Amino acid sequence: MIIQPLQQLVFINKDKNNFQGLNSQQRNNYIEVHQFTTGRKYQKPKKFQTQLPQIVKDDTQYEFRMFHHVQNMKSAHYQSKYTLSMGSIPNLILHTYFDQIVFYDMAKLKSESTRISLEAIGLDVFDNICAVAGMNGDLLIINLYNGNLYKQTINSKRHFINHVHFYHNYLITNDNGGYIKIFDYQNGLKEIFSYEDKASVNLTTVNENKQLAYCGDRLGLNVLDVLSGQMIHTLDPHNEFGFAVAFNPCKSYELASSSEDGSVVIYDLRSPKHPLQQFIGSDFPIYNVTYQLNGSHLFMAESNSYLHILNTTLYDTVQTIKVYGEVSGIVNDVYDENRFYFSTSCHYGDGICEFAK
Repeated sequence: MIIQPLQQLVFINKDKNNFQGLNSQQRNNYIEVHQFTTGRKYQKPKKFQTQLPQIVKDDTQYEFRMFHHVQNMKSAHYQSKYTLSMGSIPNLILHTYFDQIVFYDMAKLKSESTRISLEAIGLDVFDNICAVAGMNGDLLIINLYNGNLYKQTINSKRHFINHVHFYHNYLITNDNGGYIKIFDYQNGLKEIFSYEDKASVNLTTVNENKQLAYCGDRLGLNVLDVLSGQMIHTLDPHNEFGFAVAFNPCKSYELASSSEDGSVVIYDLRSPKHPLQQFIGSDFPIYNVTYQLNGSHLFMAESNSYLHILNTTLYDTVQTIKVYGEVSGIVNDVYDENRFYFSTSCHYGDGICEFAK
């Protein structure tokens, strides 16, 4: 792997409403272009009777710490909303950008990039192993300690791999062909589970009970039992295609789902008849939902301009962060459970926002 260093200037901004340090003309230009080019084309979300109280605002949950200017933080593809990841190597955050991986060291405030042998959609890191999903059905495994690479085509029809993620000792992929696959990545990417849906699968999530939830390019949120391969829940939370799902890491029965209808719906799978809670964003698809590692908060990113932080104690308080640009990856700090990062990009610059309690 040939690494080309890209020394980046890092600004520490104090303006909580302008992380990127844009001047007034840049902010106004962004707003004008944004309003002109982003008319809503999606159905509005359903309205549910929920089990928990109405959501109220609370802007004190997390504080802005720093904006890190890092080149090429933009999502390379419409599906690339999970391109930010952190493993066991301290302070190292990885991101994909077309045929590159961008490495950013949070401590040294430096970034490097390397080219890879596929057109990447997203990636995930577990310990020192990085998995990269490709646009032509290719999966790339990289050992970050020694640079060893292993590449494999996992579907013969070369479907886009929409997402790849680790769960303990397993690697899970889902693709445009509707396939969900689980691999033993420590044993030559041996396939140990496969399920075919009738539509493209956009995202999957797994809990400790070996239940796999997924959503895709059709209405409905589904939960499979991995051991039996049987469907155990079929839910109907959205009026548009589902885009992201996430299990609460500390309460395996709590499941969040987001959609292009601009809403997030949270279920308790022990009693899924009525949702626990529903959150409706400003006016954009919600393409990323990620729980804090300790389960205390749920991060929800709209495709542009807004990131929301929902307290999961009763799912009743939310903090809204406004950003001048696209919002994409979200990652927890592996070494500090009170810190998280998200990437953003606009015409005037790319970077990573750092927030902490």
